[in-house]
Amino acid sequence: MIAFKLAIQYIKNKKEETISILLCIILSVVLIFSLIVIRDSGYDSQIKEAKDLNGEYHLCFENINLYTANELKNDANIKRLEKVKYLCSGVDKKSGVKVELNSFNKKYIDSLNYKMIGREPLKKGEIVIEKEAIKQMGLSDPLNKKIELLLINKYSDKNNEIISKNESFKIVGLVEKPQKYYSSKSNSIGGAKEQVYVYDGDNYLLSKANNYKGIIFLKDEKKINKFLSDKYKELNINDDYLHENYDVIAAKSLKNNALYSVDNLKKIIILAIISCIVIYNIFNIILEDTIKDIGILRAIGMSKLEIIFMFINMSIIYIFIGTIIGVTVGIVISYIGVRITYGYNTILTINKESIIYSFIVAIVAVSISILSIIKRANKISIVEEIKNDGIENRDTKLDLYIKSLNLKNSKNIIRNMAIRNIFRNKKRLIITMLSIIMISSLFIIDFAIKDQLKKNIEEGITGGVFGMSYGEVDKSISGSMNGSDSLFYKIDEKIIKEIRKIDGVKEIEPNFFNLEGYILLNEDKLSSDYKKELGRKGKISYQKDFGEYPLLLRGYSNDMLKEREKFIEKGENLSESKDGKYIKVLLVNNTNSQITHSFKAKVIDNVKIGDVISIKIPAYENGIKVYKSIKVEISGIMKEIYASSQDGNVGVKGAQVIFREDDYRELTGQNKYNKLFIKCENGKMNSVEKELEFITRDYGNTFIGGKGEDLKVVGEYQNSENRLSIIYQILIIFILCINIVFITRSNIIRRKKELSIMKAIGMSIKDLKKLIVLETKIYCIIAALIGIVIAIVNYNIGIFKTNKILTYGSFEKTIPYGIPFKQIIIILIIFEIIGYLAVYFSKDKIKNIEKFLNKYI
Repeated sequence: MIAFKLAIQYIKNKKEETISILLCIILSVVLIFSLIVIRDSGYDSQIKEAKDLNGEYHLCFENINLYTANELKNDANIKRLEKVKYLCSGVDKKSGVKVELNSFNKKYIDSLNYKMIGREPLKKGEIVIEKEAIKQMGLSDPLNKKIELLLINKYSDKNNEIISKNESFKIVGLVEKPQKYYSSKSNSIGGAKEQVYVYDGDNYLLSKANNYKGIIFLKDEKKINKFLSDKYKELNINDDYLHENYDVIAAKSLKNNALYSVDNLKKIIILAIISCIVIYNIFNIILEDTIKDIGILRAIGMSKLEIIFMFINMSIIYIFIGTIIGVTVGIVISYIGVRITYGYNTILTINKESIIYSFIVAIVAVSISILSIIKRANKISIVEEIKNDGIENRDTKLDLYIKSLNLKNSKNIIRNMAIRNIFRNKKRLIITMLSIIMISSLFIIDFAIKDQLKKNIEEGITGGVFGMSYGEVDKSISGSMNGSDSLFYKIDEKIIKEIRKIDGVKEIEPNFFNLEGYILLNEDKLSSDYKKELGRKGKISYQKDFGEYPLLLRGYSNDMLKEREKFIEKGENLSESKDGKYIKVLLVNNTNSQITHSFKAKVIDNVKIGDVISIKIPAYENGIKVYKSIKVEISGIMKEIYASSQDGNVGVKGAQVIFREDDYRELTGQNKYNKLFIKCENGKMNSVEKELEFITRDYGNTFIGGKGEDLKVVGEYQNSENRLSIIYQILIIFILCINIVFITRSNIIRRKKELSIMKAIGMSIKDLKKLIVLETKIYCIIAALIGIVIAIVNYNIGIFKTNKILTYGSFEKTIPYGIPFKQIIIILIIFEIIGYLAVYFSKDKIKNIEKFLNKYI
């Protein structure tokens, strides 16, 4: 009790020291607390945003029959289930926009957070359609107007077959979501699935068996995983049929990945270490003045143990008050940080871990500081403790050196003295330099990697397997997979002309592209590697019994064929002549294997030039969409590098064939191009993409792909992470700056005698400032240079590891080794500025030197 009362009394009497100690604890707690809370809040904000845009339901199902839907509905764990009957897809043949036709159910529509305009369909031929689909079709004021759709059902239960017919509908209602939903979907590779709802009694099944889709609200959200696991076994289905909302899953997976991310864990640990160092340094400087107080307490009869208990009580008070205030301030700063970093739909998440980590940092740093002071005080006599006034009084070699100085050449004197002085307090110097080394190396590596990633994406070196597969092509334009039909999506001359005019566009290559083809092969013609790839359960849709396997169809002009002649491994390019019984094609026989993680896997075993293969292609005949079976002759076989690193491979799950564009037109009935390759001038790719987005924003559900395409999936997340990374770097540099300023101020106080002598023998206040700036800059720059060396080594080790992976994965381009000069210059400038700031915030202490002249000379 006595120790506690003394601790309280000491804190009251030493108000200035108490405020300083609390401020350093508060600052460190705010930094560590805010970083964790901002990150957690950001992820939870993104999860909430996904639910707000898609619906608050827990699970969704699709492609299941009525019996399975009813089995789900009757489960005791389900609070509510809403379903609709999926009928078929519909295509606007003018724009290529694709929609899904479903039976009307107002409760289901409301559960998806749609806003409805107009009325529900009451009879056959009336529909409610998604407003975004109408906008992408180029229609305006659609209510009570007619619309023509080609209804399509694609079968795969017997063999791949298309049945289609034209229907006319009257639009009686519209449904829509916030624009953010559509903009996020347009950035994804698949695009949005836009919906149409018809009168419940309508039957547009086109002879297809009943299919249902719907949403599920569980009684207990925590039981999602158990419910899914049970139903997969019970109903013999998988996650293709029953799953969480994909956008919510994506947001949750990003959060889970971050929780276990080595990079994020490393950042938290480094920030904690820096915070501990700052608290320790500042605490230590302040508590050094208490050595005299300890001597007085010992002189009046207080035991060492009682003194220890007094300081322990002081520590607990400091830790408790500092951490509580720090957490409170951190909550405010975190909310502001979350708003800046993540923006939309912000919520604040404060987990117990963030508070625990904050207390741990304060406890460790304060405890080490207190124990260090007590240990030091116990080693010296009571008399020496009482004489200690926190000022260096002993005449040293440095003092004699100062008195003998000739100040005529003050420049050299200042430099020599600065070099002598930096190692005065080795322990404090080493600790501070360690923090500078960590911060500088982390800063350089973090920003150099981000800068290199941007360059790599533009050059197609990294950025995801899809973006890296475009080779000499920078950007591409096509219809989105979910929102358009490749047979009807078209890029007209007006769009092509507008794109040619964009600043930074070097060359464009219009062509044809369709993922809906099939190659017909006996199983014994398949390579063993491709059979293994097909064996990955549910990952590739194919008809084994009828030997139909996925095939990408391309149609290229003669100029494009000549450009790609260097990729032909065997055979010859497609000539303009049509000699021969069969249409000739170039075969791309390599495919991306998720088993070997390379493009070494071939589709057809022992294929040769001149072989004739059977394929099925979608075609437009007599006003409807059909599958057409044809035989083609292999004129040439493309190299493996073409499959991995040229013209893109999004959605490719097998072989590819390239036609002459005239042959493609004749076979498919498709006259206008549906894909555009764009080559950009150096450094202009991002600006070109923004222009492309503007030109195609309301055009047939257009998707802009190319280099960096994969990153669109996590685009918002990546932008948020980049902003968070900048905030993190600012925080640790700020706390380091506080540390250096405080050390500089304390050094001036402790060196009053020395600085007074310098002033007395003719050194000006300006020269004193130069001396202190130079001292600060020397140890900052030395530590930064060590950090720079560490950063350069680690940066190039990272490049080496990445290049090794790229080479193994059959990618041609690799990352060049180098030195991140830009980031090195920035960090050196930062430490140069910190040196001047340290003196600026210590100028009051320097001006007071004159008061001590008479005392110390």
